[in-house]
Amino acid sequence: MLSIGEFANLTGLSVKALHHYDDKGVLVPAEVDDGSRYRRYSESQVRAGATVRVLRDAGVPLPRIADALRDGDVAGTLARHREEVLSRRVAEDAAHTAAGLAVAAYAAPVDVTRRRAAAQPYVARVLLVGVADDTDAGNELANELFGELFTALHRDGLGPAGPFWTTIQEGPGPETARLLCCWPTREPVPEGWGGEGVVTGELPARTELVASWRPAGNATVPEGVVHPAVVGLFEAVAGLGVDLRDTEIRQRVVGPGTDPGPGPGTDAGGQAGGAGLDEDDVTVEVAVTIGS
Repeated sequence: MLSIGEFANLTGLSVKALHHYDDKGVLVPAEVDDGSRYRRYSESQVRAGATVRVLRDAGVPLPRIADALRDGDVAGTLARHREEVLSRRVAEDAAHTAAGLAVAAYAAPVDVTRRRAAAQPYVARVLLVGVADDTDAGNELANELFGELFTALHRDGLGPAGPFWTTIQEGPGPETARLLCCWPTREPVPEGWGGEGVVTGELPARTELVASWRPAGNATVPEGVVHPAVVGLFEAVAGLGVDLRDTEIRQRVVGPGTDPGPGPGTDAGGQAGGAGLDEDDVTVEVAVTIGS
């Protein structure tokens, strides 16, 4: 039999760690003195101790080490842990790249102006989105809703009367938002037009604060991050001390010669998304109402 000190020296595990592994049931000593609680290990446990040491050095969690020792699948446990580590590393590398692109995009200039806007009737489809939802899937569905609504408006001679926009509203819960996919119309559309899932309304005559952002050089906005135009808009709001009448953000993407047909959408929270226009030729505009 080996004392805990001897076992520690042989396996490279500290005495403190051996106490911990005993408490967790990972590596239980062969004998424990009833009076002194002194732990002793058998020679046959050296393999288990050495295995625990190398698996812990590799970052394998203790519960998995316990399972590996019990089931005898040490190699399989290590291989599965390695796959998870590599997968996390790929995700971390992608997140680091996206963060670098976002920081560069936030450094690009944002043009903020006041604009007087006339009343504008519109129709919209509502998409309930979660904060953690897949961005690509949300953009694809938004584009589909824009396309369906465009077809219906054109069929009934109602427009559209200009470029589409998206509006972000609070959702029914803290982790959700309502994304309105809006088309402007030539005249007010009666309530109930378009059937279930279509809402009608009118933006009143208003004064807007509008932030415009256009890619410059290699500046790009990764999927799923708050758009630089949104950042610049709210910095301007803070700097001007204007009184926001609401915090409903209206966003649109325009390009040279953009027609009012289906095009890129945006996801909840002012995040970049959509496809259909050359990123080098588009301008992203976001607006909030600051006065009537």
